[in-house]
Amino acid sequence: MQNMYKYLKNAIEGEKKTEKQHDLQVFKKSEQLALKYGIKYDGKSFVPNDLEMADATFEAGIELLHSMGIYCRSTERVINIDEEDILKALNVTNPLVIGRLKERVVVNHRYPLSSIPPVIIGGPMGGSISEENFLYVNLSAAMESVVQGIYSGAMKNFCGEYIKPKSPLEMMAVLKAARNERLATKIAGREGLALMGPSTPTLSISYVLVSSEDLYSTADPQEVYMDDLKIDYDTLAKCIYHQEHGNHFISGQVPVFGGPCIGSPEGLAIIDVAETLQSKVLAHSSIHASGAVHVDTGSSSVKEIMWASNLSSLAVSRNMNYYTARYYWNAAGICTEMMFYETAAQAIGDTVCGRDILLGPVGAKGGVDDHSSGLESRFMGEIAQVAAQLTLEEANILIRKIYSKYKDKLNNPPKGKPFDKCYRIRSEYDLEPTEEYLSIYRRVFYEILGHFPGEPI
Repeated sequence: MQNMYKYLKNAIEGEKKTEKQHDLQVFKKSEQLALKYGIKYDGKSFVPNDLEMADATFEAGIELLHSMGIYCRSTERVINIDEEDILKALNVTNPLVIGRLKERVVVNHRYPLSSIPPVIIGGPMGGSISEENFLYVNLSAAMESVVQGIYSGAMKNFCGEYIKPKSPLEMMAVLKAARNERLATKIAGREGLALMGPSTPTLSISYVLVSSEDLYSTADPQEVYMDDLKIDYDTLAKCIYHQEHGNHFISGQVPVFGGPCIGSPEGLAIIDVAETLQSKVLAHSSIHASGAVHVDTGSSSVKEIMWASNLSSLAVSRNMNYYTARYYWNAAGICTEMMFYETAAQAIGDTVCGRDILLGPVGAKGGVDDHSSGLESRFMGEIAQVAAQLTLEEANILIRKIYSKYKDKLNNPPKGKPFDKCYRIRSEYDLEPTEEYLSIYRRVFYEILGHFPGEPI
């Protein structure tokens, strides 16, 4: 808490500036650092093969965070981050164990080309989920043996009523959502399965409401969302609460390529590293989750996004001890070939580049109700398992082949079908993917396996 007090004082006494000024300065500085450190995107690659460039990206991220600081929206002042604080945090190891009972999972520190696959957290991870299908969507993920936790979505209605953000009705909806998430683990016979979230709240008190041993316990990483090198009092209050109560929590950020701070893949990679450092140094979170999206498509499966995210993952996993995760915001809806292709391209890159945890995936960019399912999470986990044997160059070649299958559809992706149209739901004890959905899954999975190096499968 000593450092937190120092940063809170900084938020009150730091340099005064507008948010627009901060965004512009971060944009300019990240572009300057890309030139200074020789970080260059070739326009073709998906997985960088230059480890020296990865290390340079890490150094650039340190310099960006130290020179720009973190903008506090609540006070319109800059929180300065000492370089010494950054360097001291790099090798601090905080072992991470999530889940309880027989679903307890020790999360491994992964490195580039690690043969140990990443931890798989299924579910819609903040995407929109209807009240009617909320239990079933979570249950479909909990039923998959490859899934080691659930990151649920945002319930938009309660008792048929639209939940107005920051209203008391939200608190009742958050309780219902959290209870259904836990119920899903019990019905699936996996009580104790780690929960991540919750994703429904907009009020701080709603997050606190479900932070309990019965719902989100100390073994269930709770969500604290932050923007691009920015923070506010509400977010700082959540960080203090979780630290004081010994909770694991996950700091999530979704930088936008083409937004006010980011104008190039190189700049995105540097900012992604700086935000990861921000999460460890300022927030002291257990996990940092990044899910950069492209402003034109709203998805995380675009070539430039994947290259920058993979470069950032290489940089972080080679240079600091910290758990990182990645959100998968796919453009296509579920029950489509494109959705599976998008997931495979990202999972292969994240696995070989040392990402510790994969989250999701969610279809239709998370904005359409019920575009998440356990079958998608199963596919993500299975692809990650086989990708753990690839080299960086092999992964790059494979992703290029997969990307060619969907790159021309990114601006007009197939809509797919919502959950209740691609799962047969007889009861909470009897639901399964339709034969149509399973046939798409099998066809794409075996097609991708056929492209893996080695003997044909």
